[in-house]
Amino acid sequence: MTLAAPAALVAHGALQALVALIALLPLPTQAQPLPASASPPTTPTPAPKLAPAPVAIDRIVWLTSDNTAAAQPGAHGVTNGLVTYFKVWWPGVQHDILIANTKRSWQMMEDGQQVCRANVVRTPDREKMAYFTNTQLTPPPQLVVRRDRLNRLPRMPSGEVLLPRLLADETLRGALVDGRSYGTAIDDMLAHRPANSNVALYSPRDFGGRLLQMISLDRADYSIDSDMALMMMGDPKDLVTVPIVGASDLVMAGIACPRTAWGWSAIRGLDRALGRPEGAATLRKGLMRWLTPETQVHYATQFDQFYRERARPSRLVP
Repeated sequence: MTLAAPAALVAHGALQALVALIALLPLPTQAQPLPASASPPTTPTPAPKLAPAPVAIDRIVWLTSDNTAAAQPGAHGVTNGLVTYFKVWWPGVQHDILIANTKRSWQMMEDGQQVCRANVVRTPDREKMAYFTNTQLTPPPQLVVRRDRLNRLPRMPSGEVLLPRLLADETLRGALVDGRSYGTAIDDMLAHRPANSNVALYSPRDFGGRLLQMISLDRADYSIDSDMALMMMGDPKDLVTVPIVGASDLVMAGIACPRTAWGWSAIRGLDRALGRPEGAATLRKGLMRWLTPETQVHYATQFDQFYRERARPSRLVP
């Protein structure tokens, strides 16, 4: 006959069994660094910005600096051409044009006035004060050279010119505007040109047009300017533009309206009106008239892609 164990002895045995069981369990470990292959914890994605409430648009004042009609009737047609288009494709909205320089235009935009401006280069700083819809890809400043000197340029197989090598060529004469910025990349190349570089600096009143005339008269071999400057001379057949290596990327431009509820509604309405084949065709025609045939060919693939996408409404983000 087995006698029952005293209660204390039973309790002691149970405690030993519990200790033994705990010893078999894995010990907690300290937090270890994630292995290189593991992804770190992701931070929460910020909530998307809410679009402003819709506002009725009955009038848009277009700001433009295109006041050169007296000297060159076609030179101020960018804004006028868009206004003519919107009168057809966004009926019921009154469109007025106001001459204002760039500084005043952005001040009015920052003040939230009910104005828009066309053909504006799109930058992160400007996006802080304005809504945009893209309308053009425009070429940067390019080399303007006498056509009969074209085969003497140091060029890549793609046709772009190597500006530092050209600046070191003492046999070719350059003519540039003193104090003018040609963009960060080109300015840096000019700043590092050799001391014996055959480049003369001028201060023409017309900001560069006369230098192109000098090239045409064989008083210089090359300069740097835009296609538009060349076309405004009447597209002289003895001159041609050439993209520059390191400074040949197309620049995005568009319509800007103030970053307000009114501006959001205006930019959405303008984008809808442009987002159709007729809009893309109008924008393309307006740009191509200011580009040389060589530039049109060089950027043809990028132009085709852009206007193909522009033929439908954009995915605008507030």
